[in-house]
Amino acid sequence: MTEHDIIKTKIFKSNREFIDKRAKRIREAIAFEGGTIENPKKHLISSLLNGKEIYFFKPGKETLRKVPNVYDMSPNVGANGISETGSWAFEKVWEYLIKISIISQSTFKKVLVLLYRNCFLLDHQEIEEGKLRYLPSKDISDYINNIETFVLKDGFMDKFKSKEIGLLEYLHFIDLLGWNEDVKYHIVNGKPDFIEYDKKVGRVNTILSVISAPLMISNFILEIIHKTENKGIIDVRLITSTIQMFAKSRGICVLANKELLKQLTPYLENGDE
Repeated sequence: MTEHDIIKTKIFKSNREFIDKRAKRIREAIAFEGGTIENPKKHLISSLLNGKEIYFFKPGKETLRKVPNVYDMSPNVGANGISETGSWAFEKVWEYLIKISIISQSTFKKVLVLLYRNCFLLDHQEIEEGKLRYLPSKDISDYINNIETFVLKDGFMDKFKSKEIGLLEYLHFIDLLGWNEDVKYHIVNGKPDFIEYDKKVGRVNTILSVISAPLMISNFILEIIHKTENKGIIDVRLITSTIQMFAKSRGICVLANKELLKQLTPYLENGDE
């Protein structure tokens, strides 16, 4: 097995099993006891070998909206009672990936495919009845650890003089983010429902946006670097097209499968082959 083969993934087509898995997680989240905004209840989802915890606080801040998301929760990663992601918005989620794109384009593609697998629950396992967790195989876990150890840890420090959250922790955070988005949009009368909203709403659109926006911005950054070095004219449409996509879709930025295949080769493959 080559390095590419470990995470090589075919374009995913949604199916009944995938929807059932999402519904199972929604049911688990509905059962989580809630506290108050001032004193939320902590729900531990996973514990990592480095001592970091992956957890939700319930309720989340969107329960305070004029039209509240009544099941909203707050995704967190941290240790010793301190959340490292409590203040994270999409800006920080994308910043992490764009930094990786500057450190190494090949590593950037690998991380995006890991996120793609995460989106469609390909590396999740049911640890007990009704509890589905992000739990990559040993091969993929080792792959993630090698990226962190041999590329990202020094790369963040060398390029940006910063110490960032670990890749595995980041992947877990994105998993919780997608889980919570399903909880916000796919509950009707206290039960999972994938009829009222399109099935892509929630987890799929959220995580594909996490993948797509940095891809488009990274292309613009590479264009600037290349044209600056060669005294060429920078194509600003690469960034304005990103802005336009966000404006039209109200914050959702999802590249078509054809474009994802083009950008993420050789790690992402056409499912028809």
